[in-house]
Amino acid sequence: MRRLVAFTQSTEPDFIYGSLLVVAFTSLQFTAASCIGLSFYLSTRLAGRVRAALLAMVYHKILRLRSLKGKSVGELVNLCTNDSQRVFDLCNYIPMGIVGFFLCVFSLIASYVMIGWTAVLGTSSYIMFYPILVLFSKLIAHFRHRSIKITDKRVRLMSEVITCIKLIKMYAWEIPFSKQIGAIRNQERSALEKPAYIQSLSTGMPPVVTILSTTFTIILHTSLGYDIDVTQAFTYLALLNSIRIVIVGTPFAAKAIAETLVAVPRVKELLLMEEMEPIQDKPKNPDHAIEISKATFAWDKESTGSTESSIASLQQQLPEEGSDNQLQQKNGEMHILLDDSSSLVTCLFDMDLVVKKGSLVGICGSVGSGKSSIISALLGRMVKMNGTVALEGSIAYVSQQACIFNATVKENILFGDDYDEERYAKAIDACSLQEDLDILAQGDETEIGERGINLSGGQKQRVSMARALYSNADVYLLDDPLSAVDSHVGQHIFRHCIKDAFQGNGKSVLFVTHQLQYLADCDYVILMRDGRIAEEGKHNELMTKDGEYANLIRTFHMDESEDKDDTLLDTSHGHQSKTSLGGASRHSLTSLMDEIGSKKDVRPDFLRSLSDISMVEEPEYEGSLIKDESVEAGVSRFQTVLYYIRACGGFILAFFMLLLFVLVICGNIFSNWWLSYWFQQGDGSASKPSSNSTSSADPGSILDNPDLWKYQIIYGCCVPALILITLFRAVVFTKTTLRATTHLHDEVFKKVVSCPMSFFDTTPSGRILNRFSKDMDEVDVRLPFYMETWTHNMLLMLFIIGIVTTIFPWFLIAVAFLVTFFIILVALFNRTITHIKRVDNISSSPWFAHLMTTVQSLSTVHAYGKSDEFMRRFHRLLDENTVPKVMFYIANRWLAFRLDVLTMLLTMTVALCVVFTHGHIAPALAGLALSYATSLLGSFQYTVRMTAEVDAHFTSVERIVDYIKNLTSEAPSKIKSHEPSADWPKEGHIKFEKLKMKYRDNLPLVLRGISFEAKPKEKIGIVGRTGSGKSSLGVSLFRLVEKAAGEIKIDDIDISAIGLYDLRSKLAIIPQDPVLFIGTIRYNLDPFMQYSDEEIWNALEKTYMKDMVSKLDNQLEAPVVENGDNFSVGERQLLCMARAVLRKSKILMLDEATAAIDTETDSLVQSTIREAFSDCTLLTIAHRLQTVLDSDKIMVIDNGKIAEFDTPSNLLADSNSLFSIMAANMTRNKEPKDTSDTGDTVS
Repeated sequence: MRRLVAFTQSTEPDFIYGSLLVVAFTSLQFTAASCIGLSFYLSTRLAGRVRAALLAMVYHKILRLRSLKGKSVGELVNLCTNDSQRVFDLCNYIPMGIVGFFLCVFSLIASYVMIGWTAVLGTSSYIMFYPILVLFSKLIAHFRHRSIKITDKRVRLMSEVITCIKLIKMYAWEIPFSKQIGAIRNQERSALEKPAYIQSLSTGMPPVVTILSTTFTIILHTSLGYDIDVTQAFTYLALLNSIRIVIVGTPFAAKAIAETLVAVPRVKELLLMEEMEPIQDKPKNPDHAIEISKATFAWDKESTGSTESSIASLQQQLPEEGSDNQLQQKNGEMHILLDDSSSLVTCLFDMDLVVKKGSLVGICGSVGSGKSSIISALLGRMVKMNGTVALEGSIAYVSQQACIFNATVKENILFGDDYDEERYAKAIDACSLQEDLDILAQGDETEIGERGINLSGGQKQRVSMARALYSNADVYLLDDPLSAVDSHVGQHIFRHCIKDAFQGNGKSVLFVTHQLQYLADCDYVILMRDGRIAEEGKHNELMTKDGEYANLIRTFHMDESEDKDDTLLDTSHGHQSKTSLGGASRHSLTSLMDEIGSKKDVRPDFLRSLSDISMVEEPEYEGSLIKDESVEAGVSRFQTVLYYIRACGGFILAFFMLLLFVLVICGNIFSNWWLSYWFQQGDGSASKPSSNSTSSADPGSILDNPDLWKYQIIYGCCVPALILITLFRAVVFTKTTLRATTHLHDEVFKKVVSCPMSFFDTTPSGRILNRFSKDMDEVDVRLPFYMETWTHNMLLMLFIIGIVTTIFPWFLIAVAFLVTFFIILVALFNRTITHIKRVDNISSSPWFAHLMTTVQSLSTVHAYGKSDEFMRRFHRLLDENTVPKVMFYIANRWLAFRLDVLTMLLTMTVALCVVFTHGHIAPALAGLALSYATSLLGSFQYTVRMTAEVDAHFTSVERIVDYIKNLTSEAPSKIKSHEPSADWPKEGHIKFEKLKMKYRDNLPLVLRGISFEAKPKEKIGIVGRTGSGKSSLGVSLFRLVEKAAGEIKIDDIDISAIGLYDLRSKLAIIPQDPVLFIGTIRYNLDPFMQYSDEEIWNALEKTYMKDMVSKLDNQLEAPVVENGDNFSVGERQLLCMARAVLRKSKILMLDEATAAIDTETDSLVQSTIREAFSDCTLLTIAHRLQTVLDSDKIMVIDNGKIAEFDTPSNLLADSNSLFSIMAANMTRNKEPKDTSDTGDTVS
């Protein structure tokens, strides 16, 4: 470069020598480009391997965790997606930072050789840039650490919203949750602003540093009286420009280091969490399957963090994983203790338990007594404080809330085992699944949605039981598996599955249950109270002792011991104790049921699976439920860019921001042009008209110019002007892009929560969460970074080409030829690279979903020993995602090298122009053109790669805009022209008229002309077989699915004419699957601070939770972890009931809300329902007929139509009625085999 500039000043040019200089110059550029390309390739390959290894290590750790320590699914997904990307970026960009330092040292030496010690001082600003970047990186790391905590909170809450969307919709909580998410997003935006400002400055600093170094060196050199010529000045400028591409990459390295410093402690925290320790000891007695001796167990104390700013200082955390080992809320003192370290919560004390091989051990007790904790202890989920635990053989586990995976029915049952037709058929039959499979479109090949969304609760539980049976394990741990099925199916499963298939084949069974009728058939019975074994022994022995167990059984069988001579018209018992199951009317009905049961044969064609049905019951399925995500988004790139510009604030603001970039470039260009102009003036004689010649004659020394100080001042002012404009641009750019990302977030959230339930049924939650985690991270952090760099460099390249073309017009011919080739190359490349990026985004969703499923199913995965299978599947999904991710970067490098070759040809063209236009172009202008052409190498391909990066990262915007534009929304939340009065409904009068409904257009009708009337305060019990359409009534009432025909009126108002908020906010539901949010007890009962403490405590008292909550630390402010896992399922159901009590709605729907509650509490809760909701119109969906026997009317649904609708007494009096047949079957199932089995129960 120096010799080429010197060549322009020679008086007698040697063109052969000049040509050789051009060849040498181009060869060196080719060598540099090849080395850089190879370096990037190796870095990218290493980055892909490190990221995959890190994710595999994290997932492997998650699989071994004993508990999540309060970490939510959203936090873990955020850690795996965003933090792993930080490590990937570190490996990819750290070579830039390392090489940049050595280049600075080399530039110091070279500048000293070229100019002298003044140049060393000027070049030192490059060295000083590194400490500044280190400071910037530390500041970015500090602020990013704060912002990531808020991002975790947002993603965690978003994950919860997606998981609990059905309840949120039915309670009309979309707007409050939107405000809550919006408030967290505003906090996140504020936290993102500071690191974004610093990042923008670090991105804009390298060009300023180049100008600063040149300006400082030349002004200092000339001020001290040292002469400098064109060759020295522009060679020095070319030197700085040539290393600028590496210096430009330094902010990438600094950014990667800063964010990795935030990511590594988060990963380290997870890796240091305690792992589950499986039971290794074998029983001393070979006839024993399980031996527990003097053992005390504790749960890890969790930390929930806070869902909102008001939830803070959480001091106590109770067990997780669906355990019911909290507190005894009645008749006893709290015995759960914290150990000295306050990191464990002790809840099982002095346990002595022996389970013989081939025996069936039943465990009963009230809610929160510690039943499920025994199973958790055997699964290794609890910490053994003292004593011994021994277990022999493989384990199968059925949780209280069935663990269902997004796979086919068959795959859920096989659970990775090889298919055995005979064993599979036995499992299907024993668990009464054949009837359900017959109504599915593709039988057992029908796909089940996430968490079994398209199955009823009973179907999910039976699939879980079939999985356990098919596993052919040695020990079966059953956690109240029959609470979700009706008595008929429960009896079938108990006889054919638990008794015959399990115990009949010599298997050991630990059977936790609230269905006390099965305990008489158990070999051994254990009664739990306050985390201790209160009573144990054989059923007959315990009945003979006449203790707490005997009293519990008598209470359960109270109906059977009543005088069967009672008639339906007898009202003398109308004021019996409210603790009995239903009062006199229920006893009388039961007597009639007994008579029917003794006379009537049961119709087998009707008595099929009468399991409960969730609020998403669908009678027919399409086989494939989850739709594959399309690689192509539903919006064009042009539409996406327009939407993004509007989100930034409109075209005027976008133009103003672009103008600021142009001003920075103009300041840069003007600085170099002024330097060239200064050297053209030389000693001042060039200002004369005769001196305008472009010959290579020496214009003289610039030191002799009388206006030297003027040139120095103007040249020096370029630096502060550039700094000010850069600072202003950083502020405007950061504010604008964050405004756009916040707008995108708010709009996509509003769109998602307004989607109908069918969207959530057919879209994996991981895919939805991907928009709010990975895609939002891309839009928040990565896209603005790349976009700012690309905009600056693209404008700079255009200005450089314009300046060089102005100096050498012939250069335009080469530019035109090479640009044509460049357009073709980039057009092909951009299409490919965008597709690869889309594949990268789409391929990340499956392993997101797999990670979420794993975290939610850890107990089941551990119990069945399927960690290796889950790990292999994660490896496969991760590999499928790693390939396009690495290919994206390598493809960029492929293009970069080819663009470097094009740039070399352009640089060579300029060099040839310098040689062959000798004497026609001023040396200063030739030096300026050559220095700019040299800067194109690396910068040009870097800019084009940034174009591809911006385009690729814009796919995240495209995916978000696709949701905003194309997702279908529900009906409006409010319709002003049809807004009901504030006190509507006053009476709660419900009227269905010829209602027809289907879940999707391509499915048949579920409800086929339903017509009935529920009068104010009337209690309606709804029963029917699986798929009959009973829960579809609730779906229609809440308008989760819109009607196909007919109408529903509440107090004479057509509900389809009013807004969804006006409708749903006036209704209440207690679902079978209880839903609790991360936060506190108060937050779960009153998330939006609408009720006083007194009202909340009254609600808790009515649901028999007041004693338990009052004994917790912080009471109403006691923490609740994700899914409410630190409360038992029964306690969760009672808290959900308290939530409904607070709501004070005129219309209430119960979806088998007491399925997981013990008999005693159930009887109390039933009386509470009759009292607390006495002014409500009550619709009760039931599979246990005893819960609806005291209803005013019973509705039997069959095949989408009302088969029967009358009072219970009239239906039972008709021996041919369907309800009568079901009641007779239930009575038969409850009858003991003989008096010897029940002891005092039937005496």
